Amino acid sequence: MNTPKSLVYGPTGLGHLDSNSKGHWQTLHDEKHRFAGVCDPSMSQIHVFRRNHLSRFYRTNNRGLPPELLLLIFEYVYADSRTLNGEWIACSSQSRTQFPFAPAGVCKAWRDVLASVPRFWTRIIINLDITKLSDVDTYLHLSRKLAFEITVTRDQRIISQSRTNNDNEGVQAAAVMARIVPHLHRCRSLCFQLLRGSSLPALRYLNVRAPLLERLKLQCGIDDGEHPLVGSEVPEQWRFYAPALRHLFLNGRNFRDACALRWVEQLPSLEDLCVSRYSGGKHPTGELHLHDVLIVVDRLHRWFGILQKLTLQDISFDGILTQQDGYDIQIEAVSLQSIGLSTVRAIFMSKTGPAPHLVHIKHELSPSVYHIRLTQADTLVLEGPFSRIAEAINLWDGNCLSIKNCPTFNNRTIRDIHCSWNPNKLTSPNWSRLEIDNCTDFSADALQALIDARDDAVQRARDRDPTQALFNSLQVLQVHGGPPISAEDAEAFKEKLLTFAWHEAATGITH
Repeated sequence: MNTPKSLVYGPTGLGHLDSNSKGHWQTLHDEKHRFAGVCDPSMSQIHVFRRNHLSRFYRTNNRGLPPELLLLIFEYVYADSRTLNGEWIACSSQSRTQFPFAPAGVCKAWRDVLASVPRFWTRIIINLDITKLSDVDTYLHLSRKLAFEITVTRDQRIISQSRTNNDNEGVQAAAVMARIVPHLHRCRSLCFQLLRGSSLPALRYLNVRAPLLERLKLQCGIDDGEHPLVGSEVPEQWRFYAPALRHLFLNGRNFRDACALRWVEQLPSLEDLCVSRYSGGKHPTGELHLHDVLIVVDRLHRWFGILQKLTLQDISFDGILTQQDGYDIQIEAVSLQSIGLSTVRAIFMSKTGPAPHLVHIKHELSPSVYHIRLTQADTLVLEGPFSRIAEAINLWDGNCLSIKNCPTFNNRTIRDIHCSWNPNKLTSPNWSRLEIDNCTDFSADALQALIDARDDAVQRARDRDPTQALFNSLQVLQVHGGPPISAEDAEAFKEKLLTFAWHEAATGITH
């Protein structure tokens, strides 16, 4: 949302001018040039006069709008910030056009009208670098008794420009949390997105009832150790009650505490579980093992059958597996980001039952994904500069292959994929869809050779066994942010495929 501003129309915005008007504006133009090269101390006074004059004009214009009209405008902006099912539309917490904060900063009249409607204040953004503690109390009061969601974050520009401004992050976060806790009984979403893990609220100290809470996010940029209040003891009485919780995002240390408190296993509505940021190492307050995560997922699936997605991000586990029992991680999606590939292999080697429908593996380095047998996963997403991609792909037998931000996906990789196809041992019978996102080091010719090789291998497999109808040719190709291609190549793809789309990164052209 753009903050409304009063408009001042200059001479070019008034249409045709009569001769007297033209002469008037020409005189002003000549006066401007007369003063342009003169260093006159009085010019500063002229600027002050103009600034004050325009400031009075803006204030008068704002006050001139009746409250009824302002309220109508704000109702439209509020509705535009919501989805059809009544949720706030997701947007960056760093945005300076957040409703209602942006219009509330225009003038007191606007702020008073906005303050009269509690539902306008049911999304609260607390920026530790800007927001005053008194403002936190004000925002919580303005929402009255309505359910609200709150995000506590940092100003990324200030963080990037100053290293000394992060010392008080934990103290500030604790002060804000102390003001939020009395209102948690009507909180639907509580999100902390901070720089350091030690600044996040300690889960074991959330000893409150939150019956409306659907989303809890305690996430950080780096794992720098324990929260100052966390000791080795586990609270004897811990009554954090959140039966409606659907989305849970915890840093590794808070998740470890949740396991010790046996709270995660008491979430009958949980759909989305994310564990992130754990640097590993031996700690007096406990360790985090892969077994801890998998046993929670296994029990959530067996007891409730609601969990849909597991995300593990930037974790160095203290131990991979402490026991060899199989885990039932039969969920819709698994996303593994910046996780050691030995951990990835252990997850799929220890699982029982069908694979997740979608498997997303992301890594910032260039590890080999060979020997990770991702069989039965319908969609495989590989993101990052992986090496030996062809071997991993040819061990997979799903339907949709998605390659993202992968500079190692080039003509050689494409050739290695189809050169190993053997009609007698065709490993990927269902592969029919290829999606490529933000990769430019390959050519259209290489992909056409891949399509032809796939068609040939499938046809020979069917000729060998006419009853074998499971083998599929490539039918869908979608490239976004790819290399440029000619119109002739685009037409050739359209003739061979059922669905084709190609967006060029350099030109923005879409075929």
